[in-house]
Amino acid sequence: MIFTVKHDMIFSCHVTSTLGAIMQLQDYQFFKSLEPHVMQKVLEDVKKVSVGVGSFLYYQGDINDGILFLQKGSVKVFLHSDEIGKGEITLYYITPGEQCLVNTLSTISQTPATATAIVDESITGWLVPAKTMQWLVENSPAYREFKVAFCAQRLGQIFQLVEELRFKRMDQRLLNWLFVQGRDTIHTTHEQIATILGTSREVISRILKNLEKEGVVSLGRGWIKLIQELR
Repeated sequence: MIFTVKHDMIFSCHVTSTLGAIMQLQDYQFFKSLEPHVMQKVLEDVKKVSVGVGSFLYYQGDINDGILFLQKGSVKVFLHSDEIGKGEITLYYITPGEQCLVNTLSTISQTPATATAIVDESITGWLVPAKTMQWLVENSPAYREFKVAFCAQRLGQIFQLVEELRFKRMDQRLLNWLFVQGRDTIHTTHEQIATILGTSREVISRILKNLEKEGVVSLGRGWIKLIQELR
């Protein structure tokens, strides 16, 4: 895997070194604040990566050997259980300008990743090796400040997810999910929603059927149309 030392690479990945990284890494605010010698060190070691949709960046239990600075696309980070009926629980998505908490902690501490990451939309970005990131933590106050801020943000999202899983009914969680999509017609499947919300397809289908009877949604093959405004 491109981010790990445990697995072989199982997908096509283009990797090049280039000073053009300086323009795109500036999407990360801390990079503009780096001292010249620190910035030069990062640019010497950074690699450009392109990875196709559906490719796994790392698995739960892998030790990551680089941190991704995402330029384009998105990555889904999730937990997977082998227990019957458990399935997946999506922790968060990574978009350009963001970093992955699991990837960062595994890389810097060289400990096993606590979740799995898969490319949701084909990505391009920059990969900084573990040794360089460890050096950056030791030598750059700007990066340390950035790291603390984004770790706090991600942990807040995860705690919110735990609260929803513990205290909210699945029908309320589904309604919340439909609302945050921000559009009247959502193109997805019951199976995909079940994966995101950490439940079974049958549960999602049953709730959606009830919502259809109540006149809240209209259902079709591969789409859900919101009829009533959700609040």
